[in-house]
Amino acid sequence: MSKFAKAVLLALVLALTLPLSGALAQVNPDVHVQSLVGGDISTLNIALATDGNSLNVIEFLTPGLFRANPDTAQPESRLATWTVSDDGLTYTFTLKDGVKWSDGTPIIAKDIKFTYDAIMSDKVQSPRKSDMASVKSVEVKDDKTAIVTVKDANCTIWGNAFSVLRPLPSSKFKADFSDFMTNPWNTAPDVSSGPYTFAERKAGEFVRLNANPNYYEGAPKIPTVLFRIIADPATVNQSLQTENIDYAFMYPDQLEQLQGKEKFNTWLFPNNNTPIVVMNWQDSEAPQAAVDKAGKAVTLKPNKFFSDVRVRQAVAMGYDKDALTKTLGKDSGSVPLTGPITPAFYGIYDVSAVKPWPYDPAKAAALLDEAGWKLGADGVRVKDGVRFELDLKYSKLVDLWSNIATVMQDQLGQIGIKLNVSEMEWSAYLSTIALPFKFDITIVGFGGGTEVDGIAYNLMHSKNAVPSQGFNLASYVNPKMDELLDKARTSPGCKIADRAPLYAQIQQIAHDDVVYDWTVSTTQVQVMNKRVKDVKYGQWAANPIVQWSIGK
Repeated sequence: MSKFAKAVLLALVLALTLPLSGALAQVNPDVHVQSLVGGDISTLNIALATDGNSLNVIEFLTPGLFRANPDTAQPESRLATWTVSDDGLTYTFTLKDGVKWSDGTPIIAKDIKFTYDAIMSDKVQSPRKSDMASVKSVEVKDDKTAIVTVKDANCTIWGNAFSVLRPLPSSKFKADFSDFMTNPWNTAPDVSSGPYTFAERKAGEFVRLNANPNYYEGAPKIPTVLFRIIADPATVNQSLQTENIDYAFMYPDQLEQLQGKEKFNTWLFPNNNTPIVVMNWQDSEAPQAAVDKAGKAVTLKPNKFFSDVRVRQAVAMGYDKDALTKTLGKDSGSVPLTGPITPAFYGIYDVSAVKPWPYDPAKAAALLDEAGWKLGADGVRVKDGVRFELDLKYSKLVDLWSNIATVMQDQLGQIGIKLNVSEMEWSAYLSTIALPFKFDITIVGFGGGTEVDGIAYNLMHSKNAVPSQGFNLASYVNPKMDELLDKARTSPGCKIADRAPLYAQIQQIAHDDVVYDWTVSTTQVQVMNKRVKDVKYGQWAANPIVQWSIGK
């Protein structure tokens, strides 16, 4: 989802002198202020980005070849137009006249190919390799034309590969990608292709962008965008009310607590995001990829706690998800999830036959007994001399994750699973815990973008069970699941009637195997101060930032 802005000299001075206090929105009408909640950005390079805060800023700096229609998610031309071959295997992208980098040099097809080649290079540890799994090649026809060939006609190509296949300034990197991971451009880009350019960043405090006068759609009306980093979601409402920020993403419970609602426009939609409890299926001390470079399965050392499905089922039934839905607000529409297909797609893919795991501590305890985990004298279960005591580290990026951790610690403790819960800063959590797969259990959220399989494919295909390069955080390997995921995204004609039964099977297996404990659905709330004019949010995106303005 996109949001944007820039600066004149006065705005620059104010941004520097008032980064954390004072109502910047009130003081300077040329500055639009957005919130980045939970932690700092990690990168501004789309090929390396994993976290929502980084991706939010990237949208202003490095837009895609297309944009998603805010209401339908269907691709609409942005930097390029395209044609598709009759067999659906070849996409020819033609860059629009006048698209250029902010320094005035043309964006060329080589920049598109560079992004793909970098992601696929062995020298680059890109978590976006899985997004490119369906792409066979990217070739340059001429400066304006890139030809993308896919391995199979793919129904989800726009939401994964093409959403990442954005031009990167190839002239700023070494041709052999040897500097790609460490290049200064990654965190302080000196050129951009979007409506804004990078101006300044103060780690842990703010990122400031200036309007790009060379943007092909015209310079934005708002001169400056300041992204203010807010460590705690609890302070977002205060920042909105004091006009330290104009915009925030939140959940219905936060909206209920927001005072002075008459000052804001709000938009509510089902969120294609699943907050998950991740139970690692492999040994967390020495995690390895589930497949080798040839794509063949590798035998993984089982996790001592969670390799038994009965234990995962016990966790899923051992704490109260209905209670968690109530923490999200009385009008949240939240329900316990059964798998990776979220309510954002329930109108198209009926998964109502799959029932969520009920809260049943007695049954959970019985399953643990059956799996050989017996209660010890101190109330903690033991099996083969191993206590069922483990660390649960997570980042407090979203209040819901904290709620889940608190409820789990209490209620799982009552059935003999002891969790030592601790919080971490987001970027440190990603780099040392989540992405290297160095955990036994954790809590995180995963968004699926505009594609129905955006969550399912990334989190459950065995090809993506690669530490620091894939999002299959559980190291789940199931050939039947791989087959269904591949078949559903390559269904001839991409007809909903043909794909729906496949996703129903995917949802059922994801539930029965407890690939993840899928917790509860969420509703996304976009809140914008009414001083920012001409803004419209849809289910999948906002209207272009260049249409926005700041008024009285």
